[in-house]
Amino acid sequence: MRLTSLFKYLKPPRGFRLTKAGKIFFFFLVCLIVISLSTGNNLLYLMLAGMLAFMIVSGIESEMNLRHVELDRVLPTEIHAQTPARIGYLVRNTRNGSSRLVLSDHSRMKITELHRQETQLLHMDATFHARGRAALGDIVVSTTYPYGLFEKSITFSAAGEVIVFPRPLIFATPPVSGVRDSGGGKAHDSISHVRPYAPGDPLSTVVWKKQHLGLVSRVMEGGSGMNGVVVLLPGADMETKLSHAAYVIAELHRMGRPIGLLLNNHYSGIALSREHKIRMLTSLALADTIHQPSIETLPNEAHIIYI
Repeated sequence: MRLTSLFKYLKPPRGFRLTKAGKIFFFFLVCLIVISLSTGNNLLYLMLAGMLAFMIVSGIESEMNLRHVELDRVLPTEIHAQTPARIGYLVRNTRNGSSRLVLSDHSRMKITELHRQETQLLHMDATFHARGRAALGDIVVSTTYPYGLFEKSITFSAAGEVIVFPRPLIFATPPVSGVRDSGGGKAHDSISHVRPYAPGDPLSTVVWKKQHLGLVSRVMEGGSGMNGVVVLLPGADMETKLSHAAYVIAELHRMGRPIGLLLNNHYSGIALSREHKIRMLTSLALADTIHQPSIETLPNEAHIIYI
């Protein structure tokens, strides 16, 4: 612990790296130093002083370009595996204007100009390849301003973790997957709404009539819109089951239908709020195994969707 604290204390406040132009500049600077000391020529000393002054001015200008820069990372509410997630960054400089900044997180993004006291909202797409907990690193902002001799950088402490939900995979639910109900609604399915066709939709739901928006698919609603509970059963391909469950939960939430999840011995309850949806997706993201659930805990009016 003490060594870590000492390292943080001794760590320089700025990162520093020579560019290609900077390496050429310092090569000629070293050559000029050697020749000046060897010959004692006053003109060479004058040239050496000019190059050193040029380097000092470059360092001061780059420091003023980075100083007082502030940055915040804005994460989306839902991040799914193997799906690009748009991450936002609030960048501002409270005292100075900044130019030619480069923000490095999951990739590199250029910031051409940042005016004084201006806040810019920038976006960067990041893809997480696996569900579960994913680590987020620090954010680095660098610049080669003004002369491109070296790259100076500042590191913002933004380390943390994010929950990555399973990648949604289209799952065609049967008209009635199971109902624990005493009746009171229509037994047959009705058309809830239509949406643009997605690969994998059952052919029976596709509206083949040509429209200006392209093909559309009917979304069926069974049992007169009863509450739905997604029940995961053990099987060979666990990741596919979790992806299907994520798709069904998202679709039912978008349709405005209360939804619940039964995963192993955990029953989420039935609700319609976005927070409830996030909790169910989090349970899917952190699942280690799937074993036989107990449906006796489900309410009688639940419309069960087995996956």
